[in-house]
Amino acid sequence: MFKSINENQLIILKNFSYLTIMKFFNIGVKIILAAYLIRVLGSEKYGLFTWLDSVIQYFLMIVNFGFNIYAAKYIVENKDKKDKINEIISSIFIIKLVLFIFSILCILFLGNFETFSAYKHLLLLLMFAGIGEVLFPVWFFQGVENLKPATIIVFLTRLFLLIGTIIFVNAQYDLLSYIVLFVISSILMGILGVFYLFKYYKIKIALLPISKLMNYFKESLPFFIGRFLALVFNFGTIFFIGNFCLLEQVTGFDTGIKIVMLAVIPFEMLQQAVFPTISRTKNKKLLKNLVYVSFLIGALIGTLVFLMAEYFMVWVGGEEMLQFAPSLKILAILCPFVSLTFILGTCSLVAFGYYREYNFSLIFTSIIYLLILIVLYFTETINFWNLIYLRVFGDILMVLIRLFYSFKRKTIIA
Repeated sequence: MFKSINENQLIILKNFSYLTIMKFFNIGVKIILAAYLIRVLGSEKYGLFTWLDSVIQYFLMIVNFGFNIYAAKYIVENKDKKDKINEIISSIFIIKLVLFIFSILCILFLGNFETFSAYKHLLLLLMFAGIGEVLFPVWFFQGVENLKPATIIVFLTRLFLLIGTIIFVNAQYDLLSYIVLFVISSILMGILGVFYLFKYYKIKIALLPISKLMNYFKESLPFFIGRFLALVFNFGTIFFIGNFCLLEQVTGFDTGIKIVMLAVIPFEMLQQAVFPTISRTKNKKLLKNLVYVSFLIGALIGTLVFLMAEYFMVWVGGEEMLQFAPSLKILAILCPFVSLTFILGTCSLVAFGYYREYNFSLIFTSIIYLLILIVLYFTETINFWNLIYLRVFGDILMVLIRLFYSFKRKTIIA
């Protein structure tokens, strides 16, 4: 028993280390790029890119379709069954390809509306980053508890994007050049991931009956609905600020939320690293300790972000971003709650099989968010600050719902 626990701890530590390196480097590059692009493109052009990216994220979520959670769990449960693994991977690749084509058609349709018509070609170009979403099997590496390849691939492709941007993006009119580099890096990440999958795991892709594909589609549907709705207040905040406020304010919010997301990376990585082990062992004591530690450390990090808000905003975006330091102080409240969102979501509810409760937390929060947004719209009180307060409220509400169900289902009681 003691040996088994040590082995589990070793696996968690190894995966946590790789995930942390991958995520820190990934978002670290994003922050460096944001700092560079805000200064080179200007806050308005960078705000435009961020707004376009917020639109594309909805379609990338359609392509992903909740497989990053569902498939990882399925791989964990079947990783010793070669034929089953081939079937799972084949199904996911085929379904993602169909959803990618569907998303392209949707963007072509959106181009007919006034809000999007001026940016139709940029949106279409950005959507080709979805090829990387189709191909990159992070869910497989997570499921087999071997995240070293994914870490190396992310490192190489993000380094390519960073170097390419510094070389080719040097003026306000270079936004198109950056988008092209962004898409190429995403596709390259997907190609390298698939290459590793085929070469070292000897995966064989097979055409499967539509009935079997539909089974995988239906089983992943609850995860998709929940995660898609979660985007409403994740990227939805950026979208609505871009629609109802100024593009410079999009840049201000994006800079602040990137700083917060950098601060809570360890908790997201811890959740992803621990998830396969808790799914397998159902270790409630481990989960309970993670909840306590995550909240306490998250609160300390949030306090630091609050106190250093002015410095962080200027460091990332230059003096122009100093005016948005108060928004970062508000967003700093998210740190302890976002840390709990990760742990209570996948490690508590999903790992123990409470998919309905997990999705309810996302769906209910999104509905409340939209209802409040409608009230703000009809009372003509939609503005930058109210949208930020609404974002913070949404995250806190989700944590409270997940905490309620975790206690009710006794997943965090040892």
